[in-house]
Amino acid sequence: MALAAAYQTTVTNITSSTPLYTTATATAATFGYGRDLVITNSGASTLFVSAGPAAASAVTTSSFGIPTGGSIVLTQCQVPASTIIYGVSSGTAAASIGYASVVSVI
Repeated sequence: MALAAAYQTTVTNITSSTPLYTTATATAATFGYGRDLVITNSGASTLFVSAGPAAASAVTTSSFGIPTGGSIVLTQCQVPASTIIYGVSSGTAAASIGYASVVSVI
């Protein structure tokens, strides 16, 4: 997979359940794929994330796990306006969150 993302925020030293990012209430016209959201884990431990307009926390037992060095892409239909993204780690994780400008799968 080829991926280029314009990261909007980076959150480091994630250990307890923390709100990481909230998407805009409307899609910005400046993003090529304004609703394809990328979450990358550059920390030393797995990052567990939850996302949704009513998200209130993330937990290591039932949230989506992103391994060290891994990324997830939430495509247009999966990221509604005002989505709150929470993250947690049992060690220390770091999240970079932004919008994809090029996504191709070979």
